[in-house]
Amino acid sequence: MPRSELRRTIRLSIIEGLFYQVYASLAAPGSAFLTKFAVLLQATPLHFGILSAIGQLAQVFQVLGVAISRRMTSRKKATLWTSGLGRALALGYGFLFFLLPRQAAIWAFLALLSLSASLQAVSGNLWVAWIADMVPLPIRGRFFARRSQYLLVAGLLSGYLLGALVDLFDPQPGAIAQALRAVLPPWPFLSGDNLPYALLAVFGLGAVVGLWGLPILARQPERPKAVEQERLGKMLLEPLRDGNFRRLLLYAFWWMMAVGVGAPFWGPFMIKNLGMPLVYIMLYGTLSTLASLFALGPWGRLIDRFGNKTAMRLALVLGGLNPILWVFATPQHYEIIYLEAISSGVMWSGANLVAVNLVLAIAPEGRQQAYSGVFNAFSGLFIVLPMLLSGLLFPPPLPILGLHLQPEQVLFGLGGLLRWSAQIPLTWVYEPRARPVREVLRHLLRR
Repeated sequence: MPRSELRRTIRLSIIEGLFYQVYASLAAPGSAFLTKFAVLLQATPLHFGILSAIGQLAQVFQVLGVAISRRMTSRKKATLWTSGLGRALALGYGFLFFLLPRQAAIWAFLALLSLSASLQAVSGNLWVAWIADMVPLPIRGRFFARRSQYLLVAGLLSGYLLGALVDLFDPQPGAIAQALRAVLPPWPFLSGDNLPYALLAVFGLGAVVGLWGLPILARQPERPKAVEQERLGKMLLEPLRDGNFRRLLLYAFWWMMAVGVGAPFWGPFMIKNLGMPLVYIMLYGTLSTLASLFALGPWGRLIDRFGNKTAMRLALVLGGLNPILWVFATPQHYEIIYLEAISSGVMWSGANLVAVNLVLAIAPEGRQQAYSGVFNAFSGLFIVLPMLLSGLLFPPPLPILGLHLQPEQVLFGLGGLLRWSAQIPLTWVYEPRARPVREVLRHLLRR
């Protein structure tokens, strides 16, 4: 590939990613604004379990990306349409508060978000195959790391700005919003009664910005794609006949099950149990983002030099510690979660790079899209079960070792222990370029 074409691909991918990240921060699964909206709709633990599971369950639809593109010579048009429709649906979230009773509104909201996330999963599968054709494997880890750094900054800034806006309308605004109110004119519309309108505006802005980025994505170069003549069933079953891929799925099952325990309740626990305003939650996100920004470059270089499997082994050490720190948080003293934010940012920056890159690294040439689609579909299914069970089998409070753990904290602690155990199945996955962890340690000690 000409170097000019590669540079243009990387540049446009980063620019379009900024628009997508603003949309995702405001209106995609995992957004604090969606959690705030669910609290406003009086969501139950079951609803929060479903809300948390939506983003992962939607990954099942990645296989549709394989089905849609197999007879095409270009993935671009399908990527644009599926992504555009998914982003546009966010325009409707906020209106549900005004159109339906609370119980009907929460279920309609979850259904609409599910459809949006499913369309984004299809477009994600198409985009990953598109970008894998354009960015060579030896630099792919650094490319994803660099792109993620820019995207994290965009998500951080948009979350902070809009979080401060929403807190102005909150009945419990927090110190930062109170300070802003003190310098603003005494506008009567800055009241809790207008909080639904503020969230409606946030979701609408997210959708508009997301759609605004699509013309930039349309300019990204693309290599002609070979038309697959095989039956779809054979294409999707091929990865499952690969023994190493099955071992990777076993690891994904173990890891996703561990991550899913208590996962629906991070945001609700901060809002309801710790009483944190949105801007304070954004501060948590800021620390996590800054840690990710500093860690992404080293993770990318480590992956390119020592392999994805080795990087994930190191990430798992922090992966188990992070949830356990939440066991010690109380409404009076929740400062420890800011320490966890830093640790979590470092860990997830590496884990997310591995999640994208490892399956591409072990897939045969030309089979990356099918391998990626099947892997992400199964990963989404694997994490949904513990998420839903966390909402259905909500444990009672637990007094232990002088601590009075809330039900969510019981789940957090259990999830941390399970995450550490994921080292076991990772051992069985073979990655051709992976080097032993001891080589990483020797490399670090020599510096």
